[in-house]
Amino acid sequence: MQQSHSIERASFFASASLRAAVAVLALGCLLALPRLSQAQANPELRQRLRNMDSTVVVTVSTIDGSSIVGRVVAANDSSIQIQTAGGRLTISFSAIRDVQTASQRASEGWFPNPNSTRLFFAPTGQMLRKGEGYFSDYELFFPGVAYGVTDNISIGGGVSIFPTGLDNQVYYITPKVGMSLGEKVHLSVGALAGGIIGGNGDFAGIVYGVGSYGTGDASVTGGFGYGFAGKDVSSEPVGMVGAEKRISKRVALVTENYFVTSAIGEPVVSGGVRFMSEKLTVDLALFTFLGNDGGTPFPWLDFVFKF
Repeated sequence: MQQSHSIERASFFASASLRAAVAVLALGCLLALPRLSQAQANPELRQRLRNMDSTVVVTVSTIDGSSIVGRVVAANDSSIQIQTAGGRLTISFSAIRDVQTASQRASEGWFPNPNSTRLFFAPTGQMLRKGEGYFSDYELFFPGVAYGVTDNISIGGGVSIFPTGLDNQVYYITPKVGMSLGEKVHLSVGALAGGIIGGNGDFAGIVYGVGSYGTGDASVTGGFGYGFAGKDVSSEPVGMVGAEKRISKRVALVTENYFVTSAIGEPVVSGGVRFMSEKLTVDLALFTFLGNDGGTPFPWLDFVFKF
């Protein structure tokens, strides 16, 4: 009983028993399958592009992960011509993933948020696209990498680099499955699981479900899940609420907060700043426990490089 209670107190994140969460993960895979074939422009999108007003600025997303801002000035059965600030480009329909009306910010040179799939540490509902990936380093000692296997499935993991022997290092994996229900609604399920290289082989971690509403420039994220260690599963869920708001071309405000029952521990709140370029983000934040006695804030630092 003492050991089980200790395990519960060590679990921060969020879904409804490990078995139920795995079932949700499998369901997410099934729901995602119909969308896996939508990598190329569908007939409706082709028709919309042919009828596009040449005065409207759009953002063309291609299957290789590029984003092109400009005006569609011509279209035929196989391609479109888009006038950009650097000249006129011809793009094949087979290379187009999506086209959206560009915001004024995009027309002024605002690049997409390169780290929209995570807050500080917690995942958002948004997914990496097929072929996209990133290298991350959390609190200096926890490097990792993630990769978009498809538009709906990603996998990641890493190994700690504590200044100790190899047997004392922590390893982890982060599978994730998700889908979008529109331009601003994104849902995903996944897990964070790991262990100690020199340990007994038991996994510990969290299985979760999460949803986000918004874009890479402004979004709200909420989720919940259950922690586990070996065969022991937390009997209480943990909720997470977070948000990101881009306040300039290269700066965003981020918050990530965890809410738990008193049997597990105190709520955790955070706030900080994200600095970004087209490929790199750097987060600086403070986390603290809420309770009768409060708590001393502890700093958070991470780097994420998208490739």
